[in-house]
Amino acid sequence: MEGKPTEFKKTKEFLICIDSDGCAIDTMDLKHRKSLAPCTVYEWGLEEFRDAIQRRWREISLYSMDRGVNRFIGLAKILKDINENYKHVEDLDSLLNWVQNADELSNDSLKAEVERTDSPCLKKVLAWSELVNGSIRMINTDEKVPFDGVREALQKMTGFADIAIVTAANEEEIRKEWVYWDMIEYVEHIYAQEAGSKASTIHRLKELGYASDHILMIGDAPADLKAAQENGVLFFPINVREEKQCWEEFRREGANRFRNGIYAGRYQDEKITDFYDNLAG
Repeated sequence: MEGKPTEFKKTKEFLICIDSDGCAIDTMDLKHRKSLAPCTVYEWGLEEFRDAIQRRWREISLYSMDRGVNRFIGLAKILKDINENYKHVEDLDSLLNWVQNADELSNDSLKAEVERTDSPCLKKVLAWSELVNGSIRMINTDEKVPFDGVREALQKMTGFADIAIVTAANEEEIRKEWVYWDMIEYVEHIYAQEAGSKASTIHRLKELGYASDHILMIGDAPADLKAAQENGVLFFPINVREEKQCWEEFRREGANRFRNGIYAGRYQDEKITDFYDNLAG
């Protein structure tokens, strides 16, 4: 399983899709603190505003309804804030228009847009994204630790469900982390940033023949919930700062409810309410 898995094949009647960063593995804060925010400061020459930008990155990407957004959407938000409150950002509209209209938000898509437009801002965004990837690779993998309870939950899931990682992060890094912690054996396939949106990935998997109430998305961000809702499938949240409790709850009760067809309704509604309250708080 250390190499690239073969294309996903349906082998069971149930499917569980799992986000990775900040959901299964404790990497969100680490990557924003050590990579995304510092790279933004460096690329746009914002050293005098370093502390404020660090705070804004955390507010946007960790503790709000924008938690877990694609890196380019997060960057657009923080640069818009910087442009309005700290320092002029050249050609910012090119980035704002791209993140709003692009079919795919990835380095490959960005490279094509840079070649098409020769935008100064998008050139910096591409340099920033490549710098982010490089700096993330420099973070020791042993710092990127699975949340307590994830492995036990995976062991339970694999007994009755196909499992796919569905993430907006870079595939190379996600694979490296799951291999390092010996969890890749539970996973049928990784669908990362390069595969398109989470919603489109779930849609493609659903077409393999899973019933809607036999598909569950486990995630820590509103984008995960939205992807599930757009496809009419179920959702289990992993709440920030409550990850251990959530994984224990899923292993103890959520997985059984899902398998036995009694997950939808009051139980799921209560989980989603708690999820919203956690981010709003």
